[in-house]
Amino acid sequence: MAIKWIKALLLHIFEGANIAVVLLLWAAAAVTYISPEHHPYLSLLTLAFPIFLFTNVAFIVFWLIFKAKRVWIPITGLALCYSFVRDYCPINLPTEAADSSLTVLTFNTHGFGGQDAVDDEGTNGVVRYLAHSTADIICLQETYSNAYRAALTDSLDAKGYHNVLYKGLSLYSRLPIVKSEELTFPTHHNSGFIAHLLCGPDTILLINNHFESNCFSPEMRQRYVDALEKTAANDRHSTADSLIDDVKPLLRLMAEAAPRRAVQADIIDSIVAEWLPRPVILCGDFNDTPVSYTHRLLTRNLTSAFRQSGNGLGLTYRERGFPVRIDHILFSPQHWKSSSTRVDKTMNLSDHSPISTVLSPKSSF
Repeated sequence: MAIKWIKALLLHIFEGANIAVVLLLWAAAAVTYISPEHHPYLSLLTLAFPIFLFTNVAFIVFWLIFKAKRVWIPITGLALCYSFVRDYCPINLPTEAADSSLTVLTFNTHGFGGQDAVDDEGTNGVVRYLAHSTADIICLQETYSNAYRAALTDSLDAKGYHNVLYKGLSLYSRLPIVKSEELTFPTHHNSGFIAHLLCGPDTILLINNHFESNCFSPEMRQRYVDALEKTAANDRHSTADSLIDDVKPLLRLMAEAAPRRAVQADIIDSIVAEWLPRPVILCGDFNDTPVSYTHRLLTRNLTSAFRQSGNGLGLTYRERGFPVRIDHILFSPQHWKSSSTRVDKTMNLSDHSPISTVLSPKSSF
């Protein structure tokens, strides 16, 4: 009897824990509807979404083994949050692209990888990678090196690409560029621009954007990674207090940057809404995950290419201890359908990975 009573008690404890995790999952999703301008620290709850998500998945396995009747708890939790789950970790079947499709690539080059990306022959590996790209539209961020950017521009000019170069942002397009202008939004570090691309009888509004960075110093990153590794290894010198001390500076910077990104996202959303129903493509480094105020706001009128035709987590940021997808390609769904969206992990010379998609027109526009 005692064993049976203990088992029942444990199941009740796990049931309560599962309900708590479901509520936290919903809370993390709900926070995306609240602008970080008003509650910057509350917005950080979205970063825990994957923890709550995968804990709920683990509970499905747990209940199937120990008490199948209660598997409805995590399944209900995931079902009522399905749209956010699909944003974060979609699963899609392969689809064919139309002959008249456009291939779009976005990539934060991190200054073309710097001197570390230069081989023995003096060739920059990021420049070589992009010069051999077959993408029709190439959006780049952090292209600060004038020498490397000039080399890439010369190479792509020879292949018939048109270009727009603003500060650390670059656009190379096979489609003619009618005009362009830099975006003027409140920012401490980053920027964006819009370009009008001629496509048949209509004009595409192309936005290349780099939203506000969190500006973690290398020392902060390293302390955080070291603390994680010590905690994972149960290091006797590692304590919960020391981990919190290392995380606090990161959280403070994220809470400072989130409201700035919210303002920038509001401005971009207004620009997109004004241009629609004409075609729109929005690319760039959002510095925000698929479950965030920024992403949710911008996908009100646009569709995420990775959600529609990507698979898995699609992590685009390469730094240890920061597994996130913060580089995105969005488009107006009434004009295109995406296929073959993927993150190219073979390009490892930047702290980001390139992400690309193929956009097939639904009809002439």
